[in-house]
Amino acid sequence: MITIKDIARIANVSQSTVSKALNDRPDVGEDTKKRIRELARRHHFTPSAFGKGLKSRVTRNIGLIFCREPQPLSINPFYSRVLEGIEAETALNGYNLILLLITESGQNELPRMIREKQVDAVILAGSFQQSFVDCIRQNGLPMILLDPKQPAEDCHQILIDNEHGGFLITEYLIRKGHRRIGFVSGDLERQSFRLRYLGYLKALNRNGIDPDPSLVRSGGLEDGYAHVRGLLEAGRPTAIFFANDINAIYGLKAIVEAGLRIPEDVSIAGFDDIELARHASPPLTTVRVYKEELGSLAVRNILRLIRREPKMPFVTVVPVRIVERDSVRDLTMES
Repeated sequence: MITIKDIARIANVSQSTVSKALNDRPDVGEDTKKRIRELARRHHFTPSAFGKGLKSRVTRNIGLIFCREPQPLSINPFYSRVLEGIEAETALNGYNLILLLITESGQNELPRMIREKQVDAVILAGSFQQSFVDCIRQNGLPMILLDPKQPAEDCHQILIDNEHGGFLITEYLIRKGHRRIGFVSGDLERQSFRLRYLGYLKALNRNGIDPDPSLVRSGGLEDGYAHVRGLLEAGRPTAIFFANDINAIYGLKAIVEAGLRIPEDVSIAGFDDIELARHASPPLTTVRVYKEELGSLAVRNILRLIRREPKMPFVTVVPVRIVERDSVRDLTMES
């Protein structure tokens, strides 16, 4: 790939003159500008974002790194909506977005956008190894973690109010008369699921219900089907709280295939309020997460970091609320 140094050598001028000519600076003659531009066109030279930002150190690019763990982003309805919020807020503020999708196994080195200083800041969304986060932080680039896998007290973060959401939906089920409540989740090593589980336990304890470990299942997002089959075989709960809607959709299928009805035989509730939740049969009662707002807040706060406004790491917690639909049976109406 031809560089600005190569253009300078061919034109027999300095690299500074090439840069000035390509940026239409008035202190370079028109004939020289024309000759350099012709050489650049002939050799297919395009100035990099790094090169253009050398003097000002500003690219007006924001990097967004998604860890897709391991499903493609296109089939994850939660992060797709978060991305919409990030894109809209970035454009609104006159910045460009550079998107990179990686896996957990692809976090062994800094991405090129960071190594070559093509971005002014970076947002990390998803599940990242601590060593990867530390490497970016040591690079000195402004960074925000969005819904991180593990706690990161020394980093700027955007969090969902996970524990309170888990508490709210479990207490909602209890108010509807349910006391034998199952809990189905993704990997509890992940901070968001662990906090939702803590909210579930808190609501049980608050209402004098002893937690039953046999009613708790955790694993991958696609394991909801197998988890529910296990719960049904071990002694059916009257209600199940799924720590995300994807698990709930898989669980719904398992309940129906077992010949049971929702909510007549088993009530179910989810978390996230993805688009599929309202189109499920029956429509799913769930905890609404404001996904676009998560993305929007991440950009607004990263712009604060670019302007060097906050001095200490901050945590922004996005509130949640219950959305009632038709998947929960009210047992109190029958007593």
